Order: sequence, then structure tokens, then C-alpha cells
Amino acid sequence: MSHKNNDDKITILLIADNFDPHFAPITVNTAWGKWHLGTTQLLDLALNWISLVNTPHTPDILIFSATLNEDDLTGFQKKWAFNFKSFKTVYCQNCASVGQIVREVHSRGLIPHTDFMFIDNLATFCSSTLSTQIDAFRNIRKKEKNCVMSLLYSRQISGDDRFVGFEANTKKLVIYHGNRERPIPEITQDMFTKGVTIRGDLAPCGIALCSVEVLGQFVDNFDYENFDQVVREILANEDVLCQTIHVDILPENVVAFTATDYGSLLRAQRLLIHRWCYPLTYDRLPARVFDNQVPLRYHRKHVYVPRNEEEPSNAQGTILGRGCSIATSAQLLDVTMGENGSVGPEVQLSSVIVGKNFKIGGKSIVEGAVIGDNVTIGDRVFVGRKSVIGSNVVIPDDAEISSNSAVMATTPPEDNDDIKCTTENGYYLWKLKDEPSGYFWRRSQSFNRTRRSRHASSNQSITSCHNSISMDGPPEQEEVGIKGDVILDTELFFKTFLAETKESMLGTFESGKKTDPAEISKLILEINSSKLANNVSQEDVAKEINSSKLANNVSQEDVAKGVFLSFLSMPPVLNRKWKETEKLFEDWSTVWKNYYRPTGNKIQLLVALEETALENENVMAILPNLVYKAYYDLDDFEDAVLSWHEELPENSPIRQKVQPVIDLINESESEEEETEQSEEDA
Repeated sequence: MSHKNNDDKITILLIADNFDPHFAPITVNTAWGKWHLGTTQLLDLALNWISLVNTPHTPDILIFSATLNEDDLTGFQKKWAFNFKSFKTVYCQNCASVGQIVREVHSRGLIPHTDFMFIDNLATFCSSTLSTQIDAFRNIRKKEKNCVMSLLYSRQISGDDRFVGFEANTKKLVIYHGNRERPIPEITQDMFTKGVTIRGDLAPCGIALCSVEVLGQFVDNFDYENFDQVVREILANEDVLCQTIHVDILPENVVAFTATDYGSLLRAQRLLIHRWCYPLTYDRLPARVFDNQVPLRYHRKHVYVPRNEEEPSNAQGTILGRGCSIATSAQLLDVTMGENGSVGPEVQLSSVIVGKNFKIGGKSIVEGAVIGDNVTIGDRVFVGRKSVIGSNVVIPDDAEISSNSAVMATTPPEDNDDIKCTTENGYYLWKLKDEPSGYFWRRSQSFNRTRRSRHASSNQSITSCHNSISMDGPPEQEEVGIKGDVILDTELFFKTFLAETKESMLGTFESGKKTDPAEISKLILEINSSKLANNVSQEDVAKEINSSKLANNVSQEDVAKGVFLSFLSMPPVLNRKWKETEKLFEDWSTVWKNYYRPTGNKIQLLVALEETALENENVMAILPNLVYKAYYDLDDFEDAVLSWHEELPENSPIRQKVQPVIDLINESESEEEETEQSEEDA
């Protein structure tokens, strides 16, 4: 009986924050959990459908937040605790990413040794109890312990070009395209021979069923900030980690989606208003989630107003808070507005989310915008599409706000270095530094790459070649076991590690099984064992095997450099046999994926190439081929190679040798930016 009860239990881990800098204009004054979609706070909307998960059984919920304080969380607990078997909340003020929160969850031991549901975005909605999907995942886990996750997919509603690839028979995930960072997933010929299905009409709906091993991925990789990184880690290192991911496609009668940008927030608003996510509808929400305890009533044309008020006749697909005044000549289409709103004559509002105390003068037009609280817009104002207006902004008469603007009442917070701003007509226009266009509305394909590059360059001064400790570990671990007056012989450690790694690689190459995945996995374990033998503490052994992060005396960048120096000593490389070298590089792709994720490690690969080419003419001869091969095969390599090339001395023969490759990369980047700009303009 106890075993059955354990099978019935499900714990839901809900992250009540949004760490995406694109949402800074609306979260700078209001926590994500308290931000309103319609007249309801996001956390209330989420808890409403989550409370029905796994019906008829009652779920446990664990809510973590860095922006909702203890009083906020207590308020939500009072409203919703009786809908759950257990209701726990944790305020973790210093966490700045989903990854940091999950590591905090693990350190506190709050997830029992069982499966759990993971939702990392409050703006996620589902019309199903997901009982069937939970049971299916548990049955898969009983048969296949290596399956650590089930990703739920639903019909694509965003219009973005996304792909998912999975084995037709087993539904094992092989291609993941979770966000817009990678526009074209890698599709290989081998996938077609294995019966892989590739679909572009599905999207991840923001819900994952996970085993506790998933928490370990965040713990082992201290640089991981979001859920996508863990999924890619498991896919890239399946042979090493012995972990797989299952794809579960929801039935067509189930609506599930997650809002990851402003455009998808507007789509979420429309789907909820037009009752596509039934039973999650605004008129079915309990009275306790409304500030005045007065629920909404549903009227014709999908209009919702408080029960004690009359609906406007000139609105469609609209939600109004209490005390709103709408001129009879105004037009409202797909609008949500908080309490005490005032709309003047001949105003046109279309696809707009508006906060409370909103006032707009006559003959003004707003289409496709997200607007905060206490905003005043004058007469004859035009607000272009894809605009964000922060709280407390006052826009004067006859003003014109261009498309893709972020209009704010104040400058960015002093501790926020992601945003720059200018002044216009008494308000501030914010721009996002890492977006080519500066726009907040939607994440571009190059955003993450640009952001990583900027942060890496700002931190460059703290790196060193032979004395660095783990660059990815938490600060409190950096000085473990090392006294300030002790001088470590790091050069000796590095030479020993390099010799052992060369021996391991040569052994694998000459074994006759150099393409065997098991043999390559063994090679990685031998490299890690060599690191551990050279003054890495035993307490970090488990971490090292999976994450390749160095503790103590051999830095992670030295490891990255040493691994590729060892590869460059292989016979095909030294004998200038490019075809054989290219084939070996491809065969050992698992090794490169294991050691060359951080930008600093990628640069060390290039440093190893540079040093070897200067000493060996055969390596110099195939240097451009090797650089281009690394750029083509390794993820996000362009920033590393451009940075490395820029730092080369002007008279270096290496600079001239690889210049054609650099020109090719720059040309490719320019074409990509032009494509992105065309998409934004469209």
C-alpha cells in the first residue's frame, strides 16, 4: 500500500521568477509573480491549473523565488495551501538564475528521492491534469532507468521556426531546439537511418517531468543558468552520462504553452480570454485571487468585467478591472486592463496588456503593446507595435512612439549593466546592450552569444594561465586546502597531466577501436583520472567525471589546452594527413563536447594550435583547416576564434595563415545579422 501511495505522489518545483533581461522593463518595479495578466497575478494563474495536476490525487508544491519576499509568499500560501497536499515556499534573495535556485533546492534536500515536475516559468499554462503523462513517465522509468526526463510538447502556436527530433519507436529526444539561440539544429545523415522523426509543428510547453538526477546536472555544472543548458548537456554527452530524454507529445485536445517573450504573452492573453485553455478561464478563478474579492463575469464577445459592473458594448476579447471608464466611441480588441482605467473618445486599443490606473486621451492609437501601472497617454498619441511602456510613464499630447520602443519613467537601476538609455520628451528610452537592434520585444538568435562574449571580456582580467582555480565553481570553494604563502608547482602538474593524456589518446588511436563510443568514453575517464591523480581532492571526484571542472592545482583551462595538445601529437596530424585528421576529429566529437563548452576552454584549444603550429610545419600547413573545422563543428565557437585572432601579434605568421578563415566567419556573421534584422522588420 505504501508503494502505491508513493506512486500517486507528485512534487511540483515551481520557479516564481523571470531572469531574462528582456523583461526588465516590466519587472524592474513589480516581481514576476505579482505581475498581472488580465486582472490576475501570474502566480495565481499558475497555481490555479497546477492545483489540478495529477487529479484525483493532490500534488505537493515547492515554490522558490528570489523576487517574492517572505510576506509575498505567505500571502499566496494563505490563498492556495488547502489546494495542495503540502505547500512550501522558499525566499532565496541572492539567487540570480534558475540554475542557482535549483542548486539551492538540492543543497537543502527539499526534493525527495522521487520524480518531480519542473516548471521554470510562471507564464506556463495547461488545460490538462497531466495524469496520463505522469503515469507514462513512471512506467518508462521502471523499464529504462537511464531516462531521466520527459519533455512535454504541444502544438506550435508561436509561429517561430522550431524543430524537435526523436526516435520514432522509442520517442527518445535527439534534436532539441528549445529557444531561438540556435536557429538550425544539427541534423545528420545517421538520424535518417535510425528512423528519427523531425517535426517543426511542435514546441516545448514549459513543463518537464524529471528524476532527481536532473538536479545533479545543475549541481555538477556551476556555470549552467537555465534548463535548456541541462537538456543540451544530456544530449551532447549521452554516452558519457548514460542519460536519455523522452518526448511526450500532448493530445490535440490539450492546450499547453509557455510565454517566453512579449509576443507570446499577448498570444497567451488571447488564448486565455477566448477560452482555449478551458477549464483555466478568468470567470472560473476563485474570488480570493482578486484584490476586491469580486470575481469576473463572462459576457458575449469574450468580454470579462467584475460581476457588479456592466460590460462595454464596444469591446471584444477584453478583460476590465473594477472602476474602468470606456468612452462609447472607443474600440477595444483583445485588451486586458487593470482597475481604474480611463479610455477617451475615438481611442483604438488592439492586442494590449495594460496595468491599473491607466489613462489615455482622445484619438490615440495603441496596437501590440505591453503597458505598466499608472501610465498616462495624452491625446492623439500613436504607439507603434511591439512597444513596452513601463510604470509611471507620462506621454504628452501628439507624441509618436516608434515600434519596438521601451519607454520608461526612470533610468535603469545602477546595478544593471545590461541596459543603456537616452532621454526624450521627459521619459527614457531603454535599449538592451546585447541585442543587435537594442529591442526588448523578442530574443534574437545572437543574443546569448553576444551576452556571453561581453561578460567574458569583462571578466578577462581575473583569468590566469597556470594559477587559476575552477572558474565555474562558487567563490567559497576557490581557496580550499591552499594557504596563501604556498607556491604550487603547477607547471610540473601540467606536464605530468599532458604526458598521461598523450599516452591515453595514443593508446585509443592505436587500439583499432578509435571510433567506438565505449572506447571514447573510456578515454574521457582516463583523462579525468589523470586530472584527479594530479592533486585534485577526492571529494570532487564525482563532480569531475561528469562536468570536467578542475578543483585545486591544475586549472580547467590547462586541461583544455592539454587535451588538444595531445590530439595534435596524433600521427595523422603530425604527418599532415588532413583527411585522416578530419575523420579523427569527427570521431572524437564526444571528447570536444566534454571539454570545450566554456569560451575560455575554446580559446585554450586555439592556443594549443598556435603553439604547436609555430613548432611544427606540418601542423602549420593544416592550421586553417583545423581552425575552420573547430568553428564548424563546435557550438558557439565564433566568439572564441575572433577573440583569439584579435589578440595575436601583428607580425605573427599565425595571423596571416588563418586570415581567410576569419574573413569567412565575419562574412557569415554579417549575413546572419542581416537575416535577423529582416525578420525583426517583418
